[in-house]
Amino acid sequence: MNSRLTRWCDGFLEAGWLVALLAIPLFFNIHSERVFEPDKLILLRSIAVLMVAVWIVRFIDQQGWRGLARQRFSNPDSIWHKPFVLPVALLLLVYLLSTLFSINPRISWAGSYQRLQGTYTTLSYVAIFAIMAATLRTHEQIRRVIDVAIVTSIPIALYGILQHFGHDPLPWGGDVQTRVAGQMGNAIFIAAYLIMVIPLTLARIIDAFSNILGDEQLAAADVVRAAVYIFTLAIQLLTLYWSGSRGPLIGLGVGLFSFVLVLLVSLRDAAKSQTTGRFKEMLPALIFLLPTIAALLISPVVNAAFGPAASFGFFFGVVALSVVTIFLLVSIRRGWRWLWLGWILLTVLLAGWLLLFNIPSERTAGIREVPVLGGLFDTLDDWRDLPAIGTYGRMLDPTDTTGREKSGRVRVLIWEGVIDLITPHAPLEYPDGSSDPFNWLRPLLGYGPESMYTAYNRFYPPELATVEARNASPDRSHNETFDALVITGLAGLLAWQALYLAVVHFAFRYLGVVRSRRDSLVLIGLWIAGALLAILVTVIFANPVYLGVAVPTGVIGGVIVYLIYYALFGRDENRVSIEPNLTALLPFSADRLLMNGLVAAVLAHYVEIHFGIAISATRLYFFAYVALMFALGYWLRQPTPVTEDVPATVPAPAKSSKRSRRATAAPTDPGVRAGWQRLIVPALLLVLMLALFGYGFITYALPPDKVITGPADLTAGEVFRQSLLQISRKEFVDWPFVMSLIILSWALGWLVFLSEMVKQGEVRFASVGSAAGRGRAAAGVLLALALAGVMARFVVAADSVTATLGLSLGLIAAIACVLVAVLLITGRQSGRLAGGITGASLILFSFPILIAGAILPAVLMLLGGAAVLWLLWDNNWRHSLLPMSGVILGSLLGGFAYIYAHAANYRSVLFYSGSEQPTSTTMLRALEASQASGLITSFFVFVFVMLLLLAFALSWPGLTGGRRPRTNAAPALAFGALVLAFATALIFISQSNMRQVQADMIYKRARPYDDQATRSSQATAAARRELWDTAIAVYNAAIDRMPAEDFYYLFLGRAYLERAAITEDPAEQAELLSAAEALLLQAQDLNPLNTDHTANLARLNTRWYAAIDDDAEKAERLDLAEGYYEDALRLSPQNSVIRNELARLILELRGDCDRALALYDESATIDPFYSQTHLARADAYILCSSGRTDAERDTLYRAAAGALEQGLEHTPGNIRAWVQLAEIYRELGEFEQAAVAVESARANNETATFPTSEIDFIDAQIAAGLGDLDMARSLAEQALKTATPNTAEQIEAFLAELGDQ
Repeated sequence: MNSRLTRWCDGFLEAGWLVALLAIPLFFNIHSERVFEPDKLILLRSIAVLMVAVWIVRFIDQQGWRGLARQRFSNPDSIWHKPFVLPVALLLLVYLLSTLFSINPRISWAGSYQRLQGTYTTLSYVAIFAIMAATLRTHEQIRRVIDVAIVTSIPIALYGILQHFGHDPLPWGGDVQTRVAGQMGNAIFIAAYLIMVIPLTLARIIDAFSNILGDEQLAAADVVRAAVYIFTLAIQLLTLYWSGSRGPLIGLGVGLFSFVLVLLVSLRDAAKSQTTGRFKEMLPALIFLLPTIAALLISPVVNAAFGPAASFGFFFGVVALSVVTIFLLVSIRRGWRWLWLGWILLTVLLAGWLLLFNIPSERTAGIREVPVLGGLFDTLDDWRDLPAIGTYGRMLDPTDTTGREKSGRVRVLIWEGVIDLITPHAPLEYPDGSSDPFNWLRPLLGYGPESMYTAYNRFYPPELATVEARNASPDRSHNETFDALVITGLAGLLAWQALYLAVVHFAFRYLGVVRSRRDSLVLIGLWIAGALLAILVTVIFANPVYLGVAVPTGVIGGVIVYLIYYALFGRDENRVSIEPNLTALLPFSADRLLMNGLVAAVLAHYVEIHFGIAISATRLYFFAYVALMFALGYWLRQPTPVTEDVPATVPAPAKSSKRSRRATAAPTDPGVRAGWQRLIVPALLLVLMLALFGYGFITYALPPDKVITGPADLTAGEVFRQSLLQISRKEFVDWPFVMSLIILSWALGWLVFLSEMVKQGEVRFASVGSAAGRGRAAAGVLLALALAGVMARFVVAADSVTATLGLSLGLIAAIACVLVAVLLITGRQSGRLAGGITGASLILFSFPILIAGAILPAVLMLLGGAAVLWLLWDNNWRHSLLPMSGVILGSLLGGFAYIYAHAANYRSVLFYSGSEQPTSTTMLRALEASQASGLITSFFVFVFVMLLLLAFALSWPGLTGGRRPRTNAAPALAFGALVLAFATALIFISQSNMRQVQADMIYKRARPYDDQATRSSQATAAARRELWDTAIAVYNAAIDRMPAEDFYYLFLGRAYLERAAITEDPAEQAELLSAAEALLLQAQDLNPLNTDHTANLARLNTRWYAAIDDDAEKAERLDLAEGYYEDALRLSPQNSVIRNELARLILELRGDCDRALALYDESATIDPFYSQTHLARADAYILCSSGRTDAERDTLYRAAAGALEQGLEHTPGNIRAWVQLAEIYRELGEFEQAAVAVESARANNETATFPTSEIDFIDAQIAAGLGDLDMARSLAEQALKTATPNTAEQIEAFLAELGDQ
């Protein structure tokens, strides 16, 4: 018998994975510099640590060591023979070994600053998976996981829609309206997340419709379920589309192909006729395809008449109708024997269309004259020019570097460097001269997790800098195959492939897609053969750079071939045929639909990560889905006896009888057993969801008419209202969309939770009779409220967006009130319950309206709802509707209570209130930054409290029911372990997680001072010194939190360097430079392969050289600078910026023209795309011409002209370069070429960004050289009008010389 402590531990563990699934996608931290992924992972890792700690306590309480002997590999019942255990264990082993032999083990373990996806994070994913797989045993738990996944997707999708329409109040740096990013911070990330939830939503829709169509009496819960899930699917798809991400959409297509095909083949197998492959099955499928083919062929006619947008809409409208037709036919039980074939043919047709859509126009020129085909390809060309849609027609063009297609070129260039990185090469060299001792291991174990951004430097393709930031080294290849090969080598790639194969194989076996050992071998063979064949074809006929795409393409191709093989030749040999009703309904069983949705999501995820990056939410959901598969396909199929410790949960009824299914959901006791206590768990989860909204959106911007001198000038209510009901970017107008997002997400979340719990019989509404005369009175109240809502909408003038939205919602509420009133007036059986629910809803929604400031509507709703409840009151509602409404209202008020508390906390950190007294403004700013980092601490404490509350809510029946012992182990041992485990976990979380976020929040507070000091070149030296001193103090506070994060040293060292440049005290300058050097050396020691640290040391010593007068010390600093530059070039030999800086040092400080020019030539050869190299090279040629003979000077001038022309090929808008080129040609006496250059300068200077007087003057000199003295005089006089004094003197001398001529 499990003890109370064990049951509580089980509750805490379930609370952990539910909170993780809810919080990780929704959480973001606007107070830190990184905002999204690393902060999400900090929260995930913290939850995982707590779960592991509680798991250890559970193990001790159950005295689990007694069963360790049974876990030998030789025991067939040991853990090693359970599904997924070996692939996951292999993956863990590879990550640990790769970390051990990493080029930077510290970063590989903890994670890089940019991503934080180190081995620690991977262990967290695996820990959550392992705990879920070990303790997730009931259908109720599985249902909660799916509920949370779908509920979490609702605010994410809604926020994406909010962004698309420009209603996001947060001032993000990028454009989140053209391509929405939601709570993920990246368009492809939000799409990657949504495709993992869409299949589950679709499965729930099918399950709801199956229940509706198979039930004699319409169940309200199923109607609500269907409506909510259809709405949810719609917003998910809209947000997915508006993300503009193609990889996730392709992944979803693959997943849905599998989902629908497995469902349709199951229906075929369930049909009475067992014939297959006959003409009578093929003919309807071909007829089904005709409308889509006809639409494609007719689209050129529509295109000519109405334009490309209309023709595309026409074609895809027909495709959409075809897909809807499939589901309609399924629902009315028609066409089950051939729909599977129709789906395959439709998918093949769409795949062929997508391929044609991506064929460049020049490739189809030869068939443009063919009737029909020519018009079709012309239409495809027009579609390719459509915004958003057209990008799907340019996916195979690796040369496009504009628009969204730029990302494709970026990927190809990154992959070029990856190929060099993963193939045999000389060992990487460290700045100290040592080399990588494990270079021979790299193909097998990779460079270590999170190591790509430093290992890649040596192999950086120069062209990559032309399509992304030149100073950015890729830390991901945007392809899972290449990422695995880089960080974990071939062993890691094989481990991941083995895990994905095991997951797909396990799900297919459960679904009957794999039925025998032969089928298993065919699936495995096609998986491996597909990958190998794709690799072979890529190497022979294409380019190895596409190997990362070839592997997943081959794998998915193999899976699709297997699914078609299954559809064509497979029959479910285990089909139960003794009960026709049961057989027909088996494909719609909830567990089967869920497993089908899970494997579809995994396949979609597998495709997507080969075009993007596995992020925190998607990786977490992947491992959670694998655990769900394990529970469905293993634990719930075990012959476990029903005991008090294993609840007697039975798989979803097989629906053998309509009446029997209906009976299972009917309430057995309308009184105390209404089940409202079960609402506490979803209530706490929704409180957490609202809290996540509050933490993400609470901020404050100072209005122009507001003056704040102290804490008394700003209230928490002002912060609360501005964050949720105003938008600072639009002059602080009322903006109710964040509040609407919160309320709509909360309401839809409750509909999901409630409808599922009512359907499963966990929550019951007591049956009530008609309300007789009082029902008509209640109907009168509802009609009065409806009339008030209608009159308000059409009579009251809305003076703000908030009022307009409120009045529109009031109209919708009025319609609902009218419908319920009609039920009451007509005496319908359901009228009283519907009226009671409506009254309760009016009361519930009056509170957010009151919070929004609409007092009168809120009071009317509150009083009206109370009157309706009083008039329709039934005593049974005391144990059902009343406590349920209380719990639901409590979740709303609890969530808003946290939001308000966080607003008060946020307000408090705006004003320093610590015990340490600042002695200067600089110190005050550092203390304020440290105080602000406490926001994350309070939030984490809140999450911990919610975990504890959820643990008690989930385990309460086990804690209070039956006579079970407090502990199984000795109480001192068990409870001592609990205290010790929690204390250790909290300390570990504080040191390994919390301090990272706090440091980044402090660092973000330093950036404004840094930026302002950098931009304030015209400010006084004293003002700039104060800005740099403040930045230094705050940077130091960040480093105090995370002394092992080399990223912060970069900025602190630079701040010291800039501060030293503006000091007037030589002693202070030396002290500052010494401090900067110490910091940069420490950063280099922390991450020696990061080129930035070595290059910054070179820059430091170059500046130091210029700041001192002692010749010996200057020589020493010059030698150090040159040495660091050479070290940096060994780390990043393709880096033209560093090579050019070294060349300038050699030229200006060493005076060695030959060596400097050789370096510039080398830089131009390695990276011909960098225009600054050519321009600097031209300057070097001109500088080196001084003191040379005329012939040597002309040679160098011609070389300079050639360099300028090369640079202008890449930056033709560089006016100064055109002027310089014109001047050089003028000096050479080549006036015609000089004239061409000056005209180019003039053509690019339409906005007069370059002084026109200088262009006119050089043009005048060229005209004089060509003999056109009148033109020369006219241009010179024109130049004189706007010339600066120095230039004016030269022009006057030139005019005087012209006068002499």
